Amino acid sequence: MSKKFVIIGSGSQFTEFFFQEFFKGETFCGCTLSLVDRNPERLDHELALARTLNEAVGSDVTIEGCGDRAKALEGADFVYVFAAVNQAECWKKEFELANKYDIHPLEAYTAGTGGLGMAIRHVPLMLDICADVERICPDAWLIMENNPLAKLASAVEKHTKVKYLAYCNGHELFEMALEQILDLADRDPALRKADPLEREFMVPAGTVEVTLAGVNHCTWALDIRSTATNEDLYPRLWECIEKPELIPEGYRYSVELFKRFGLFPSPADNHLADYLWCTDQSVHRWMGMGPYPVDSWFGNRDAHAWENLRASVANSESAREFVSRRRTGWRHLQIAQHLLSARPSYFPALNFPNRGAIENLPPDVIVEVPAMLSASGARPVQVGPLPEVIAATCALHGTITNIVADAAATGSKEKALHALLLDPFVHSMTVAEKLLEDILAYNSKYETR
Repeated sequence: MSKKFVIIGSGSQFTEFFFQEFFKGETFCGCTLSLVDRNPERLDHELALARTLNEAVGSDVTIEGCGDRAKALEGADFVYVFAAVNQAECWKKEFELANKYDIHPLEAYTAGTGGLGMAIRHVPLMLDICADVERICPDAWLIMENNPLAKLASAVEKHTKVKYLAYCNGHELFEMALEQILDLADRDPALRKADPLEREFMVPAGTVEVTLAGVNHCTWALDIRSTATNEDLYPRLWECIEKPELIPEGYRYSVELFKRFGLFPSPADNHLADYLWCTDQSVHRWMGMGPYPVDSWFGNRDAHAWENLRASVANSESAREFVSRRRTGWRHLQIAQHLLSARPSYFPALNFPNRGAIENLPPDVIVEVPAMLSASGARPVQVGPLPEVIAATCALHGTITNIVADAAATGSKEKALHALLLDPFVHSMTVAEKLLEDILAYNSKYETR
């Protein structure tokens, strides 16, 4: 293979997982890998790690790196975007701004007030990247894996002409949790106590097959089956949730939602709590939920963290051991492999404009559903309708997503306010107006529309 892969925002933790798959086996031998990071010190460590891996496994990959996105895009076939705007500071600020008005998100970066702030910073960046792709490598596939994912997909769909896919690895976290609840994972039972950070370094065992549908970070399992026997596992799941010892950390709230809504939601408690307004701080306390640990989150990877990672992979033996691991996010490169194949392949979760994939949601909302991928492109799988109460929840968030995407793409303060007025966690028009002023004031130092 002689394809060129570009990673924009290669300082992300996702690049580590990408490396583990890119240098595994012979699939990508002979390709070019170009890393784009505006932090030159961090980029040096990323490149050093990639070269160590390349040499250790004999992949014969041409490895490049620079801070100039346009230069890297020349001749690109696949452009992966992991970029985030000043994530360590900004994510913390999203919690601070919301808490000021007695709004208490747990995730604060895809939905709600945090999703608006994130979109204001990231949609302009994404549209600038798309403009470069259209100009420099118009035939390339753009694969987005950064947040707020659905809002970025909405903006790219409406305001660009690029070929794009939007992928979230949340389904892997969910599949792994199901395996633990159903007691189908050959794992140490103590791993049920793994916290959200630890879970990012684990992968499903492959014992369950799930059909998920909804909106990003609020999808619902329409079907759960045994990989080995094709048995419907929902009856067993109803029995297993009555055994508290089987419920993994971060899924107690999900279980309670399952009991009330009739379908099991994905991907995990902290994500879902920002979408479902049948929760408040009393529910947070009851379920033992708290905000994401922004300061310790491994995604905030600076040059020092990359230096430590590089130092841990210092020779051929440690490089081969590193590449042999599987971590959540390992499906990144399956997307590219499927897009290069003449034969259509099933992929468990991608984000698209609905257009009938979920029968009872509006056609223009961004939904997360399974897809078929091949060299001919990508098409969503038609999954039928969602239960009425779940469809109503997804429809509202899908509508807000489109309004936020347009606000961030066009600089419309009016649309940004409309998004907050629709937000079920914002209970006052005066709070919405004051909060918006604070969000805009904080984001004035970034390149916004």
